[in-house]
Amino acid sequence: MYARRQAPAAKPPEVLLPVKLITKESESQGFLGKNNNTFAPADMSTVGVHFQFAVQNNSQQPDQVVAIVICSDVPSEVAVVLVLASLSQTRITTGLRALLSDPSVVKVMYSVHQVAYWLHSYGLQDPTLVKCVDLQLWYENAVDRTILSADVLQIAAACSPEPATELAQSMHSFKARMSPLSFEKWTNNPLPERIQRSLAQTAKLYATCYSNLRCSLDKRMNLTCANMTNTRWKVAVFNEGHHSIWFDPAADNQPRSLEYLISRAGGESAIELPKLELQCELDSLLELLPESYRDAIREVGNYHFRLVDICVDVGRTPFAYTGKKQRVLLAQDGTVVSKETVNDIIMNLGGEMRIGNDNRAGIDRQLHRISVMRSKTDEVYGLTMRVGRALRNAACVLTDLLLSDKNADKSVLVLGHPGSGKTTLIRDVARCVSETMENVCIIDTSNEIGGDGLVPHECVGWARRMMVPSLEAQAGVMVECVQNHTVETLIVDEI
Repeated sequence: MYARRQAPAAKPPEVLLPVKLITKESESQGFLGKNNNTFAPADMSTVGVHFQFAVQNNSQQPDQVVAIVICSDVPSEVAVVLVLASLSQTRITTGLRALLSDPSVVKVMYSVHQVAYWLHSYGLQDPTLVKCVDLQLWYENAVDRTILSADVLQIAAACSPEPATELAQSMHSFKARMSPLSFEKWTNNPLPERIQRSLAQTAKLYATCYSNLRCSLDKRMNLTCANMTNTRWKVAVFNEGHHSIWFDPAADNQPRSLEYLISRAGGESAIELPKLELQCELDSLLELLPESYRDAIREVGNYHFRLVDICVDVGRTPFAYTGKKQRVLLAQDGTVVSKETVNDIIMNLGGEMRIGNDNRAGIDRQLHRISVMRSKTDEVYGLTMRVGRALRNAACVLTDLLLSDKNADKSVLVLGHPGSGKTTLIRDVARCVSETMENVCIIDTSNEIGGDGLVPHECVGWARRMMVPSLEAQAGVMVECVQNHTVETLIVDEI
């Protein structure tokens, strides 16, 4: 006797979300006129606000908002989809300003960094944010402080494990389908109905998530999330849409959103963010050059910050690089470098005896590097004079890697193309770690980290420095350092 297998319960038919598409100026004007110049639906206490970005064909241009979607958490409520291509910029900013400042409506958004900066560039500057909530900040503050950029699926699962998650999954598949659409396709074609409804579902998801979690949060938590969102908006505008993080000393220096730390500390003034300090002494390097070369360099605007390399080759016009694809001639009359000029520069440096086996030389207690080019007969015919700079607090971006107990037994490898700032970063790493009382020693393969001479440059802090006779001897010096000098942290350049 066989039991009859029961058929699975049929899913209820999907309820299509009603959408009001606004693509004409007359439609926008009429809608705002009925709603007191705001995009907030009447009599709604919570709305999700979604800003849809699209990629421009020119990759140099930032993504642009092509549609703004506003929808409440009420199932039958109409979602408003504004397609910006043919709408008045002034009317859009006016309606958004009124919406964001409306104290009767909670505005729920997701990852407002890019939105805040785009709206600032679009013309909505210094808006008053009242009851605006970024779901990412809520998740970090209330669910998991180690996740700074929670995705929609994580947020939806935390708010409601069933309906919101299903909606989030449909939204993610929508984004995957929509990703090939460029900015031009949004502006030149009618918006397909399936995309209209997917956009509406996205905004509805934001509102639904907040409504589900609101019951579990006290008023203080809601106010905290709103205050953090307000701070994030301002910081995002300042940082051109980028996420701002800092490190929490109370949590083993793990990264946190800056807005979270500011809120916990009680205000921006309570968070002390170290400022980058550029240290660059150029006179000792320029004094090696003929006076006419020095004068040409000093005519370059902000040469203290821009000068990268000075190139002097026999029989060619001398020049300097002041940035990527930026070359400045040091002899405007077409005069070429003579062999005597190269010899004079080497003599000013202290003679050929100062040049090591790696064809490099330095200046005592300075970070500059002078490299030579030799002929087959060992004659010097060219010089590359690299400007060395110290950037104090550059290593702060690695605070969690350098100072946390979690990573105490791990190593850090710094990779980058020539001139990308590897050595500049390593110098400040040495200072940063040595200031924690740790025994730090630098294996300075070519005296680039600590500079030339017996005394290392002050930028390395309390770190000690061992010199290396040649690249082949590097490994032996590393072993010697560990065996003889009780080192806890070893810093090696050009490994």
